Amino acid sequence: MTTRVFFLSGAACIVEHMFDTQVAPWDSFDFDLADTIEGEEIRAQLRRKEAEISRLRADQIALLRRADRLQMDTADGARTMADWVVSELDVSPQTAGRLTRIARSAQADIESRMISGEFGADRAVFLCQIRELGGPEEVITGSSEYSLGFLYGLIDRLRRVDPLTEQMMFEDRYMVLQPTLDRSSGRFWGQTHGTDWQAIEKALIRRESQFPSLPDQSQGQRRVDALAAICLDSITSGETDEVGRAVTVAEVFVDAALAASTYGESGVTLSSGPRVGPNTLSEILCIGKVQVIVQGEDGRPIGVSDLGEAIPPAVRTFVLFRDQGRCQIDSCPSRYRLQPHHIRERADGGDHDPDNLISLCWYHHHVAIHMLGMRLDLESPPHRRRLKSITSNGPPR
Repeated sequence: MTTRVFFLSGAACIVEHMFDTQVAPWDSFDFDLADTIEGEEIRAQLRRKEAEISRLRADQIALLRRADRLQMDTADGARTMADWVVSELDVSPQTAGRLTRIARSAQADIESRMISGEFGADRAVFLCQIRELGGPEEVITGSSEYSLGFLYGLIDRLRRVDPLTEQMMFEDRYMVLQPTLDRSSGRFWGQTHGTDWQAIEKALIRRESQFPSLPDQSQGQRRVDALAAICLDSITSGETDEVGRAVTVAEVFVDAALAASTYGESGVTLSSGPRVGPNTLSEILCIGKVQVIVQGEDGRPIGVSDLGEAIPPAVRTFVLFRDQGRCQIDSCPSRYRLQPHHIRERADGGDHDPDNLISLCWYHHHVAIHMLGMRLDLESPPHRRRLKSITSNGPPR
């Protein structure tokens, strides 16, 4: 039988047989291939290549230290040493700045770990900064247990801001509005103090999250739409009702006969109207309060559950602070719509203890875990969690 495979925008694929039957992607591909011997060899080779790059970077740093002593940047008319590095090497200004900083820091133990291939320049420069700021040595010695995002957050917390510096940062605030001549469009840009910036950012993210997703719309466009909506609310104050208030209670209606025969894949509806499946129910259990109303064949309620307890606000705040306001998945720097997730899920008896909660961004929490069925790798470090795919041919939980 002839089979054709079509890949559609990288997001979905359809396998078409000669009888025009269609099957889901997970019925046509073996997702366990990533865990084969070939997959492990690919991972091993990537790590070896990364170690080689780290050793070469360490050699470059030693040469840059000698060039800095000879003031080769000044002799060549460069504005800074980092600018000279950019002109000599095919690297970005950020990479040049990090290489220069490591060279001038002269932390022999950190460089020796680069030479051994333990980590690269990005982690090395963070460790140098942590030591310069008087950070804990145990983080430096055991840095492999922490993601780069965690180390960057630690640097933020270690930096000192004296009253004069804080006053100067506040006095440097400004905003420029530049309309076109016919005022058909306009540009704006500016700068503000950290706490004010945080308030602005939170307001834009909150309003942006209320908008429906549109095709080919960038995040920058959504942010502009959010700002315009907030401004419209301000000039029309009192004319509109409050919108976007978080729903803390979800009422779930379950048709007992349908839900029992399909393991919850049918017969489950939220009080607000949408049909949901087991994945959505799992997410609702994770982030909010849930009350289940079970209906019999005649549509009458035959059972009502107690109102499930939501994560207490104090616990939620503590978990986000502990995790430095960042997603704890390894290599993810996102702060977008952070949500606490139960490591041991509530469906399995997990509670709201902080040790059972982890901060995840919206993508990893909603999409990866609850929609795609991935699970946290419990063997990975707490601040550098990894995800693993769970494949099962059995019924949903």
